[in-house]
Amino acid sequence: MFAILLHESMNPFYQTVTSFPTVIYSALLIFCVFYWAIAMLGMVDIDFIDLDLDGDIDVGEGADAQHALAGLLLKLGLYGVPLTIILTILSLVGWFICYYASFYLSTILNSSFIIKYAGGAAIFVIATYISALITGQMIKPIRIFFAKLDVDEIKHVLGQKVIVRSAVVTKEKGEALMNDGGAGILLNIRSTGNDTFKKGDEVVLIEKIDERNIYRVIAESEFSG
Repeated sequence: MFAILLHESMNPFYQTVTSFPTVIYSALLIFCVFYWAIAMLGMVDIDFIDLDLDGDIDVGEGADAQHALAGLLLKLGLYGVPLTIILTILSLVGWFICYYASFYLSTILNSSFIIKYAGGAAIFVIATYISALITGQMIKPIRIFFAKLDVDEIKHVLGQKVIVRSAVVTKEKGEALMNDGGAGILLNIRSTGNDTFKKGDEVVLIEKIDERNIYRVIAESEFSG
């Protein structure tokens, strides 16, 4: 096995996977392999790396950027499953496209420095777009599975006590930490009515607003009484 990998006939393969633009996807694949390896050992959760595209942002420019990103991901169908799965499939598909495009166009790409990097950048952009479209189609069948998991998770989370983590919680903003037996889960929360809470207060999750990915909370004393 190692003799085959180290044979000189493999040199074109190694040159391609370590050259621009394939090297970008090669690095992403290595990261994904490493991530899934430690996930299998139980050291991280499947959704340890994720983007909260539905949460609120108070900074105008940040909000515009996030809304644009969310709109793009929705348009491409890259939603409904953990980001780690999306990134893994995207990296694998993108790697194959970049590899074969770079391999078969190597003569043209290596004709000059400018063509190499300009052509490589074009291949990367096209490969990323195509792989995003393919990934969006590939994850369609498993969205239902994760949607069911979300429903079960919501049923489990509602009624749980959490600790306010932000300086203040109002009906416009706030964060809380829920004890999950590990590092904890950070949640976006909002008070009901005109109630306000401060850091360290104990509150109870009573409702989830899915379209904004936030939870409504009330005081622990009010919930118990």
